[in-house]
Amino acid sequence: MATKDYYLILGVSRGENFRGIQEAFRELAKRYHPDRAGPGGTHKFLDIQEAYEVLSNPGKRNLYNHELEQDEITIHSRPEQIFSRSPSRPEPLIPEAMSVLHDFETIRPSLEPLIERFLRNFTGERVPKGERLESLNIEVILSPEEAAQGVVVPVAVPVFYNCRQCGGSGRDWLFPCIDCNAQGIIEEEETVRVGISPMVADRAVIEVPIHGLGIHNFYLRLHIRIS
Repeated sequence: MATKDYYLILGVSRGENFRGIQEAFRELAKRYHPDRAGPGGTHKFLDIQEAYEVLSNPGKRNLYNHELEQDEITIHSRPEQIFSRSPSRPEPLIPEAMSVLHDFETIRPSLEPLIERFLRNFTGERVPKGERLESLNIEVILSPEEAAQGVVVPVAVPVFYNCRQCGGSGRDWLFPCIDCNAQGIIEEEETVRVGISPMVADRAVIEVPIHGLGIHNFYLRLHIRIS
């Protein structure tokens, strides 16, 4: 039986300390408590409780980590292979890029804090002291044929730039800038193409740094499922 990924359930990295696990649990428990989320949140709430009970106990966590390592294969992608746009690379078998902000039903943290965290990479403003590197967990479902021959998975990651029209001021002469809605910044998406090797195993995990895009407080964590 496959081991549940409690880190994925709580949305924390595997190196997270007790305080971070506790904070994640409290936030999710408030959001999915049946009194607030209704009966539909019961299953999710029980998973959250189960994950916290294990990860908050050092002995149980050590045993769980060992079980998880036996159940998964972790592949660390080399940064220099991620951002290459060489025309000699094969076209992705998954043609549409999966957008980190727009293509997933469940996002933790919620969308607004997530965008703010991304934005801090580019503005350098209001950066919390000791902000940690966190994973963006993405489930990639491959067919047996795709898993056997290998595939390139495109993931669209948000990046921000100063508005070219107003130079980042938010105003175009005497008027609010229409191009950036007077915000001074433009959100765009850059596609990170992650190569999945042929004969990849079910439940493999691929960790991808994205500091090449100027993002230093997130990394991509792709969970491979073969179906």
